[in-house]
Amino acid sequence: MSSATAAASTPTVPLSAAPALVAPAGRLQPAPRWALWSAFAVIYLVWGSTFLGIRVAVETLPPLTMSGFRFLVAGGILLLVTARVRPRPSAREWLNAVFIGSLFFLGNHGLISNAARYLPSSLVCLIISTEVPIIAVLSSFFLGQPLTRAGLLGAALGFGGVLVLFSGNGGAEGATNLLACLAVLGGSLCWALGAVLSQKVRFPPDAVLRAAMQMVCGGALLSGASVLRGEWSGVALSAFSHRSLFALGYLILFGSVLAFACYSYLLKHVRTDAVATHVFVNPLVAVAVGAWLGGEKLQPVHFLSGLLILASVSVILLGQRQRKRAPARVPAAVPSAGVPVPAAAE
Repeated sequence: MSSATAAASTPTVPLSAAPALVAPAGRLQPAPRWALWSAFAVIYLVWGSTFLGIRVAVETLPPLTMSGFRFLVAGGILLLVTARVRPRPSAREWLNAVFIGSLFFLGNHGLISNAARYLPSSLVCLIISTEVPIIAVLSSFFLGQPLTRAGLLGAALGFGGVLVLFSGNGGAEGATNLLACLAVLGGSLCWALGAVLSQKVRFPPDAVLRAAMQMVCGGALLSGASVLRGEWSGVALSAFSHRSLFALGYLILFGSVLAFACYSYLLKHVRTDAVATHVFVNPLVAVAVGAWLGGEKLQPVHFLSGLLILASVSVILLGQRQRKRAPARVPAAVPSAGVPVPAAAE
């Protein structure tokens, strides 16, 4: 569904106890229409296609090694971009980046990259969409945000979609790999937990710097995990296909750097509920790209599950939009919901 990355991709505003990434409606900055349409096209198409990119990358690249390299490079690029940003992060903020990065990247991307070898990329994207109802539930526990009727209905629809998906597992050829689905669902849970807990810790106010810190820390943790797993001992450079290397480059430059830049740009110029439309578009793009370029075929149960999950996202986001229109009913201390980012797209 990202997330964007790390703290910048957390689904609520304000982020990480720092100044809000999304400007209030009255402070949105004007921008050329062509630039806005281009930015929307990037987050729709690029983030929707990153799921296939991950599947292609892990065809010949070790999953944890690939993910670690991806985020170390992408995070390093963003750190260079923010080299003159002030204030610089403190030691405590770097420790917070390690903690949140372990959830966003080691937990989420570690599980997704391993499961990507066994599932259609479009199915991975549909499962990742469960982040939205999971976040709604976790926010009520950790942030004290009331779980509204829309939140309850959305959570029920989302979890119903997961049950439908798992109930359709069978032994026939092309059936869902249950363990891989559970791994992706676990990754979605890690991302949602990181998104909620990131609001309780402090980070620098600059969104790009926050993302860079968490990317680098997450990439380092993934690389360490790949060493402990012994991935490097079996790595043969001659076994890396041009397909996988091209996919890795695409994930770094387009999925992690360009798309996040466009995402941050849109949040400065467009209402958050407009930016949130990528949550609906990305799974559709993932299905289309997976079928067109990846030759993927989904079973009817996958489409039914996806409809329930996307319905849950719709109910929750529409409910949040209605709450924003009635600010007197929302306590000032309770962060208003913002824009979720697909967890495999950062």
